[in-house]
Amino acid sequence: MASSSTFEAKVLMAKGKRATAAYIHADCSNNPCPQHLNAVLDSLLNPAKSIDEWETIDWCKWLMAGGRTPDEFANTVRAYDNQTTCGLVWTPNFVAYRCRTCGISPCMSLCTECFKKGNHQRHDFNMFLSQAGGACDCGDTSVMKETGFCDRHGPDKCANKGKAPRDLMCVAEAMMPRIIFRFILHLRENCHIKGPIQDADSYITMLVDFNNMGALMRRVMTSALTNPQIYRDLNDVPDVNPNSDYDYNMYVSESKKIYEKAMESIANPEPLEEYKDCPSLHKNLVHKTLLEELVFWTVFFEFPEKVVCLLLNMLPDPDYKEALMRAIVLHYSRISMMLERTNDPENVSNRVVHASVQLFSNESLALRMTEQLNLLHVMVVSLRYMMSKILVMSSLHDPGHNFHLVVDCSKRVMTEHCYWPLVSDLNNVLSHRPVALKFMSDDHLIKMWFGFLAMFQGMNVNQRETKEHIKYEPNTYFAAFSAELEASAYPMWALVSHLTDAETAPLTRKVLTACLKQLKTWLEAINFASLNMNDNLQVSFHLPLHRYFSVFLCQAVAKQGINLNDVLPPKEDLLVMILHPLRVQVAFYEILNDLWVRNGLQIKGQAMTYIQGNFCNSMVDADLYLLQIACTRMCPNEFTSLIIDKFHVTESLSLAPERAPQNPYLKPEHNTRMLESFLTFLATLVTVRTNIGLSETELNRLEMVTLLCMSDRTHSQLMELMPERCGTSQTRDFETLLAELADYRRPVLDPNGGNLQQGMYSAKPHVWENLYNPIHVLLRAVHRRDFHTSMDRYTDYVKDSNKVKAGISPWLPFREPTGCSEAYDDPRLILKSKVFHAAVLVILQKAVRGQIPEDVMALIVFLLDQAVTISEVRESHDPKPFFPQKQLNDMNFDNWFSSDCIFENLTTVIHKVILTPEPEVSPMTYSSDSDIEWGENSEVDTEMTDVNPDGGTNILMLPDTGGWNQSGTDLMVFVPQDSSPAYDTPNPVLALPPSTSMEVETMAVAVPTMSVVPAYHSPTEQPALPPMVQLAALTAGNEVARQWPEGATSTELVPSTSNCAPHRRPYRRRPTLEGGVASPPTVDLNESIITLLLKLHCQLSGVPDSYKPEDEEEGASEGGSLIGDGPFFIGRLLRKISRLDEKCKQYIQETRMRLWPSQEERDEAKKQKENREKEERRRRAKERQQKLMAEFKSKQKLFMETAMETDESALNSDEELFVSKQEYDCVICNQATPSTEEKPMGLVVWIQATSVIGHRRRHGQCVLPTCDDERALLRRDDTLSAEFDRRLEELNRHFDPKSWYLSVNVGWDGGVHVQTCGHHLHLDCLNAYLQSLRSQQRQVSGEYFCPLCRQLANSVLPLAPQLGDCAQMVRSNPSSMSQILDELRDFLEENDQKPSNSSMAEAIGKIMEVMTSSTQLKPMLRSKSDKPIPQSLFLFVTSIARTNLETELSQRGGTLVTSSEPPNPFLPKRDCIVPLLHVLSVHARVARVLARWPAWMTFQQLCGLPPKPPSDTALAPIENEVPLLLKDPVALLLQFILLLPLHLDQNYFITTVQMVYNLLYYQVVAQISCGLTGAERARATTGANEGKICTLMDALALINKCLGNTALYMEDDEGCSEKPQVNMVALELQVQKLCLPYLRIAALLKYHIYQQPLPDIRTPQTEFVCLVHYLELVTEQIDWECFNAAAALNWPAETQMYTASPQSWCNQYVVFVDKSQIAARSFLVDQHITWHPPRLLQLPREYERIFTYYHKRPCSQCQSVPQETAICLMCGTIVCLKQGCCKQQNICEATAHASECGAGTGVFLVVTSTYIIVIRGRKACLWGSLYLDEFEEEDRDLKRGKPLYLSKERYQLLEQQWLAHRFDHIEKTWIQHSNAL
Repeated sequence: MASSSTFEAKVLMAKGKRATAAYIHADCSNNPCPQHLNAVLDSLLNPAKSIDEWETIDWCKWLMAGGRTPDEFANTVRAYDNQTTCGLVWTPNFVAYRCRTCGISPCMSLCTECFKKGNHQRHDFNMFLSQAGGACDCGDTSVMKETGFCDRHGPDKCANKGKAPRDLMCVAEAMMPRIIFRFILHLRENCHIKGPIQDADSYITMLVDFNNMGALMRRVMTSALTNPQIYRDLNDVPDVNPNSDYDYNMYVSESKKIYEKAMESIANPEPLEEYKDCPSLHKNLVHKTLLEELVFWTVFFEFPEKVVCLLLNMLPDPDYKEALMRAIVLHYSRISMMLERTNDPENVSNRVVHASVQLFSNESLALRMTEQLNLLHVMVVSLRYMMSKILVMSSLHDPGHNFHLVVDCSKRVMTEHCYWPLVSDLNNVLSHRPVALKFMSDDHLIKMWFGFLAMFQGMNVNQRETKEHIKYEPNTYFAAFSAELEASAYPMWALVSHLTDAETAPLTRKVLTACLKQLKTWLEAINFASLNMNDNLQVSFHLPLHRYFSVFLCQAVAKQGINLNDVLPPKEDLLVMILHPLRVQVAFYEILNDLWVRNGLQIKGQAMTYIQGNFCNSMVDADLYLLQIACTRMCPNEFTSLIIDKFHVTESLSLAPERAPQNPYLKPEHNTRMLESFLTFLATLVTVRTNIGLSETELNRLEMVTLLCMSDRTHSQLMELMPERCGTSQTRDFETLLAELADYRRPVLDPNGGNLQQGMYSAKPHVWENLYNPIHVLLRAVHRRDFHTSMDRYTDYVKDSNKVKAGISPWLPFREPTGCSEAYDDPRLILKSKVFHAAVLVILQKAVRGQIPEDVMALIVFLLDQAVTISEVRESHDPKPFFPQKQLNDMNFDNWFSSDCIFENLTTVIHKVILTPEPEVSPMTYSSDSDIEWGENSEVDTEMTDVNPDGGTNILMLPDTGGWNQSGTDLMVFVPQDSSPAYDTPNPVLALPPSTSMEVETMAVAVPTMSVVPAYHSPTEQPALPPMVQLAALTAGNEVARQWPEGATSTELVPSTSNCAPHRRPYRRRPTLEGGVASPPTVDLNESIITLLLKLHCQLSGVPDSYKPEDEEEGASEGGSLIGDGPFFIGRLLRKISRLDEKCKQYIQETRMRLWPSQEERDEAKKQKENREKEERRRRAKERQQKLMAEFKSKQKLFMETAMETDESALNSDEELFVSKQEYDCVICNQATPSTEEKPMGLVVWIQATSVIGHRRRHGQCVLPTCDDERALLRRDDTLSAEFDRRLEELNRHFDPKSWYLSVNVGWDGGVHVQTCGHHLHLDCLNAYLQSLRSQQRQVSGEYFCPLCRQLANSVLPLAPQLGDCAQMVRSNPSSMSQILDELRDFLEENDQKPSNSSMAEAIGKIMEVMTSSTQLKPMLRSKSDKPIPQSLFLFVTSIARTNLETELSQRGGTLVTSSEPPNPFLPKRDCIVPLLHVLSVHARVARVLARWPAWMTFQQLCGLPPKPPSDTALAPIENEVPLLLKDPVALLLQFILLLPLHLDQNYFITTVQMVYNLLYYQVVAQISCGLTGAERARATTGANEGKICTLMDALALINKCLGNTALYMEDDEGCSEKPQVNMVALELQVQKLCLPYLRIAALLKYHIYQQPLPDIRTPQTEFVCLVHYLELVTEQIDWECFNAAAALNWPAETQMYTASPQSWCNQYVVFVDKSQIAARSFLVDQHITWHPPRLLQLPREYERIFTYYHKRPCSQCQSVPQETAICLMCGTIVCLKQGCCKQQNICEATAHASECGAGTGVFLVVTSTYIIVIRGRKACLWGSLYLDEFEEEDRDLKRGKPLYLSKERYQLLEQQWLAHRFDHIEKTWIQHSNAL
C-alpha cells in the first residue's frame, strides 16, 4: 500500500460515508479489482488501529450498504432471503423446547417462536434452560420430522422471492475477505495475552449482524471463509513490490510466525504408521482456508462463546456446514489436548458440545466424515491419547506381578470429566446406524476400542480396611462410575441398538471375539492364572470388558439367533472369566453387611451406585447375566461350592456348637448376615429373568411393580427411576402399564396447610397379591430401607385386607420365576446339587435350634421349593442302597449324599458328622495344672451335652434343675433329675417333640477307660409333652461326642443315687489323666431334610404334629395365593414333595407317626390350640366391650355435667349472676381462677404487623401481567393503602395534626393484628415459663409456643376483671333519646383513666409496648421531634381496633352476607376482640387526657346538643380543625366506644351508632351531590319536603340549600336547555352501598361486645336492610323494595336536630370551602369508596406465560436481568432475589420489599423455580409451588420442563393463609434469612 493510495483513500473518505460508499459501489460494479475500495480498506482495517473502534465498524457498514443507509441495505438483502431453516443460535440459560414426538435426533431443539408456531399439541415435549447453548433445528429434515416445523421453515416454505440484482452484493463480496482476515490478524497478534475475544466484541457483533441479514449475505461470508485461493492471496507476502506497503507486509509476515508457533504449541505426537494417511492425526496441520484457521484459533482460545456463535450462525448454508465439520474433525485431536489443559473444563466442555452437537447430529455428514477423514478413528485415538497420560499400574491381586495399566481416577481428567465432550460426540455419531455398522465392521477400530476400555478395567480398586478406620475417604468413586457410564456404557448401548437382525450377526460375533481376546490379555496382564488367588480384601466395581461381552452376548441370542455354544469360551476360561463379576457380587453384600465399615461412607456409595437405576442395566444386570450363563455351563456342585467359599459362609454351615473363629474375613457377628446374603444371591441368580426370559413389556412391568412396592410415587419419579439402557428413549408402554398397575391418588390439601401433597400413584391390590417380587425389590433397592419399607407395606396390605389371621406375621412371597427363553438353560439347575442339599439340611437344623432368623428360613424354604420344582421325578424302581462313608466331614458337603436327586436326599438321614479339628488346639494332656471346670450357666453346657444316656427326654428340653454329682473319683457321672416333689418343676411347653431314647452304642459322651450304663428314669417324671415310644434317636440339636479309644470299656459310667446339688456342674475332668490321644469330635445328627421341615413346621405353629397333608381339612392347593406365614409355606412345600414323589409322601407319614405317634395326643393338642384361640378371642372381645363401656360412661358423664350446668344456669337468679366472676383455666398450672388486678390472667396471642387491608383494590382483583398491555392495566395507585397515603398527605397539608390525627384511622399499611389460640394462663406462670425457656436458650426474641396447643405466640393479652362480670354493666333507664345523649356526653367528659400500679396495669402497658414495636408507621406519622404529640398515641390505639375489625371483615369476604362457600379454614377458632378493646380503652383514655382532647365536645357537635357553659379549663379551639363532614365515621365510632365505660347498656351503644350514622349519611349525600350538575341537583330536589328528612330527595335538598351557593360545585352546564334526567333509585342504591362499610363494622362491634348473633343475610341486596334492623337504626317493618337509607336516620324527638345538625356540619364545611375550594371538593368526592376485599394477584393458567415474559425481564430498581427473578404476588413488582445489586443498607431487595409492601410479610413467586417464597419478618420459608403438571406434581427449578398449570386449590390455600395471617403457625421449615433475600 503506497503512500499515494493512503492519500487517495483520505481524499475519498473526506466526502462522507454515504458518498464514499456510493462511489465505491459504482467502482465495484464495473471493476472486478476495485483499487479505490482496497485503498479505503487499507486505511480502515489498518492493524495499528484498535479492532473494536466504533468509527471503523460504522464505516464498514456504510461501505457495504453501497450508498444506502445500513438499515435500508439490511432490509433490501432480507427481501431476497430464501432460507428454509431457522438456525437461531443461543447461549446458555436460553429457554428452548425439545419435542420427542417430532425429533429424529435426541439432540433436536427449537426456539420459542418456532415451537409456538408449530403444531405440538399432545406431543411429548418439554421446555428447558439450555445448559451449553444450542441452535434451532426448525426446518432441518435430518434432525426432526416435517410435521413439527413452524409455518416459516421447511423445504416447502421456500418462497420464490426473485433473483437479487447482480450489483447488490458486489461491495460485500469484495470487502468480506479483508474484514474476516483482519479478525484473524487480531487473533494472531494477541494470542499470548488474555481477552483478545473481548477486545473484538463489537467487531464480532458486526459479523453476526451481517449474517443475520439472511441467506444472501451469509453466502458471501461463507464463500470468503471456504475459498482456498482467498486464503492464499491474503496470507502471501510479496517479496518485492514497490506498490506494496512494507510495514503491512512485515506485520503479516510476523503474524504468520506467531501463528506457526501457536500451531506447534498444540501439535499432535507422531502418529502411528497406520494413521499416516489421516490428516487429523498428523503432527502438524496445514490450513487451506480462512475457516480452518478460524477454527484453529477457536480451539486455541478454548471455544470462546462469541466466536462459537458466529460459526454456528452460518450453519444454514449446507456447503459451509460441511466445511465447518471438516475443519472441526481436522482439529479434533487438538480439542482433546485443549480440554486436558483448560482451567475451566465445565464451561469449555459445554461450549465444545454446543458446536459439535450441531454437526455430528447430521447422519449424512457424519458418515461422509467417517469415510473421508476417518472420524471414528480420530475420536477413539483422541480418547486414548487423553487417557494414556493418566495411566498407573493396576493394584489388583498381586501388584508385584500385575503389569496392567489403568487410569488414575484421582487425576483431573477424570474428576472434572474432561473427556465428556469427546464421548458425547462419539455417542452422537454412533446413534447413526451406518456409522455404527462401520465402527463394528472395522477390526482394527474394534481392537483399538477395547484397548481403550481396558484402561478402565479394574480401575479404582478398593482395599478393605480391617484394623483402623480410614483417615481420608477418597472421592474418586464418582469419577470412576461416571467414566464407565459415559465412556463405556453409553457407546455400548448405542452400538447394541443397531444389532437387531440376523444380517448384523457377523458384526456381533466380531465384537464378541475381540472382547474375549482383550479379556484374556487383561487376565494375563494382571497375572490371574490361578483360581485360588486371594482377592477377598479388595474389589473393583469396574469391569467394562465383562459387561461388553455380557450385553453383546445377550443381544446376539435375543435378536440375532446366535447359539450360545458358538460364541462362549471353553468352560475353564468361562470359570476364570466370571470370578471377577462374582467377586463384585460378594463385595456388594459384604458392604451391605458392614464388613467394609472402616472404609467409610464412600464404599457404601459405590455399592448403592452399582445397582442404581441409571447404572443397573449396564452393571449389575450384565454381571448377573454372565453368572447365570456360567452357572448353567458348570457342574452344579462345583459352582455351589465356589459360591459358598466366596461368601465366606463355610464356617456358618458348620455343625460345631462352639468353634473358635477361623475365617479371617468374617467376625462372628457377621456370620448370619453373610449366610442370608449367600441365600439372597443364590435366589437372585436362579430367579431373575431380566435378560434370559422376560420380554420388554414384562420387564417394564416388573420394574414398575418394584418401584410402586417400595413407595407411592409421583409420575415423574416413576419415569425417572425406571432403569434405563443408557441413551435409550422412554418405554412406549409406560402409560399402559401404569394404568394397569397403579391407582392415581389426587393430592389432598392438609387441613393444617403445612404439607402440600402431590399426585401419587399407589400399587393396586392385585400387585401385592400376584406381582410383588421381594427378590427383584432387593436387587433394585438402593437403600436397604426401601426393601424393608416394601416388606412393611406388604404386611400392612395383607393385614388390612384380612388375608391372614390376626397376630400372624406373613412371610415374604418369593415368586416362582417365569420360564427361560429356549436358548438358555434354567439357572435353577444349580439347585440340583447335593452340596446345596447338604447346606439346606444344615441350615434347617440351625433353624430348628432357633439359631437363624425367619428371613433366612423363608429363603431356604423357597430355594428348596425351587429345587423340588426343577428336579425330575425319580424313577419308579428302588434306588441302590446307600451306605454312607465311614466319615462324613463337617463343612465338606460333597459326600453327604450319594446323588444329586433331591427326592432321595430329602429322605436320607444323616446320622453322624465328624467335626473338623481346630488347628490351634494341641493334643490333650490333662494335669492338675490344666484342670478345666465348666460351672453353672456355661454356654458350653447347652451346646456340648446334647445326649441322653437314659433314653428319656433330651437334655436340651429339660429344665435347668438337674446336676452333676462329684464323687471321690473324678469321673464324668450324669445324675438324673430327682423325682421327689421338692424338685418337681414343670417343663415349658415346647413346639418340638421330645427325643426318643438312644442306644448305648450311640452314646455321645465318651472318656477313656470309662464304661456307660443307662441312667435311671423316674417313673413319676412327667415330660412336657406326651411320652414317646422307644425309637431310634431323633434329636433337634447337635450331639457332640468323641470317639472311644480302642480297647476302652463302657461299664464305668453309672447313675448316682445321692441327692443332687441345687446347681449344675455339667462336666469335671479327671486331673490325673495324661498322655491321652483324642480323636476328632463328632456330632450325632440323626436328621433328614423332611424331619427338619416337619419339626420346623410344628415349632413355628406352636403345636405338635401341626403339618396336615393335602387330603386333610387344612390342605391347600398348589396354585393358591402366596400369602401366609412360615407354616403355610413349609406345608406348601411338603405337599408339593408328597405330590411329586410317592416315597417321600410315605416317608413324611412314617416320620409323623414316629415323632407324634398318638392320634389322641394330636387331637388333644389341636383341642388345646382351639381352646387357646377361643380364649384369646374371648379376651379381645371383653377388652373391646370394656373400652366401649368406658367411652359410653365418659360421654354420659359429660352429658350429665352439661345438663346440670344448663339447669343451674336456668335456676340461678339475676342477683346470683351479678356476683359471679368468670374463671379461666391456666394451661400451665391447670388452676381455674378469675382474673384480678393483682393476679391477672391473659390470652395467649400472636401480634404481628399487617398490610393485608391496605391491599384492598378499587377495581377488583388485578391480574399478574404477562404482556405489556396487561402491565399497563396493573395500577399501583388503586389500593386502599395508596389512596389513604394520598389522603393523609392532603390532610396534613390543610389541617392541624392535632385535629386530623383524631379524624381518621391508619394501619392499612403496617397496622397491628392480634390473634389468639384461645388458651389462658396466669401472667406469673408465663413469666416462669419464659424464664425456663431463656435458661435453655430455646426462646427467640420474645416468641414462645403455647404450652397446650404449641401455637406460636409472642405476647399475652390481659383479661380485665370486668369481663364476664354482669355486675359491672352500666344500666340505662332514660326516658328519651335526649337524655341518653346527655348521659353519653357526661360519660365522655368524666370517664378518665385513673393511674394504677397493679400487675394488671403493668401487663396492659407491656402488651402495648409489643404492639408498638410491631407496627411500621408511615413517615408522616412519625414525629419530627423526639417527643411525639399525644394525639398520635390516640390515633395508634384506635387504629389497632380498626385494623383488627377490618381484618375480620376481610376474612369474612368483605361483607356479612352468609356465603355458600366454605369459610376460610385457617381463621382462628376464637377471637380476642373484646379483651383487646378493653386494653385499648385503657390506653385511649390515657391518651385523651394527655392530648387534652374534649371528646365530649366532638360528640356534642355530632349530636347537635346545646353547648355547656364554658369552664375555667376550657381549651382554646384548634386552628385548621377538620370539619365533621370530613371525619371518618368509623374512626369516630371507635373513639367513642373506647372512651366510654367498658360495659355500657346496649341502648347507649345503639344511640352512639345512630348518631354517627347520621353524620355518615349526610357525608355520602354530599359526596353524591358533587357528582351532579346544578340542573341535576335542582331536578333531584324537586318536590322535596322542607319540614322533615324522609328520603334522599329531602336530604339532597338540605345539602343543596347549604352548599349549593358555594364554590364547592363546578358548574359546567349553563347553556344546557334540555331537562336533565336523574335516576333517584340508582342514587339511593349508591348511598346504601357507601354506607355499608360503616354498618358492617358497627355490627361486628355489637356482635363481639354484646354477643348478639349476626343476622342471616342471604343476598347482597338485603345486606343494608338487615344491618340497619340489627343495629336498631330502624325498628319498624318497612317494605324492603321501597326502603331508603334516610329511614335509618334517628334524632331526638321534638327537636329540630334533624335539620339543625346537618346545617351546622355544612356551615363548618363552607368555611373550609372558602379557604380551599379544590381541596374541599377533592376530599368530598373520594371520601367514601367501595373497596373490594384484598386478594393476591390473579395468575394465568399456563406457567409458560409467566416464564416467557419474566425470566429475561429487568429489575425495576437496577434495570438488569436478575439471576433469580422474583415477583411480588401482592403488587406485581419484580425484585432481584438474593442479589447484591439492589442491596440498600445491607438489606437485599426482596426483604426490603416485603417490609415496604407487606409490613414484613412477602409472598414472592420465583420465576426460575416456580416456587413460592414467603418472608415473615426475619425468617423465610419455601412454601411450595402453585403450578403443577398434568399429573398434579411440582416441577421445581423446571428440571423436567413439562407444561405447568395453576392449581386453584393451592392458590386458594396460599391466599387463605395470607388473609388469615397464619404463615407463622402453619409453615414449619423456617430459616433466618439475615436480610439476604
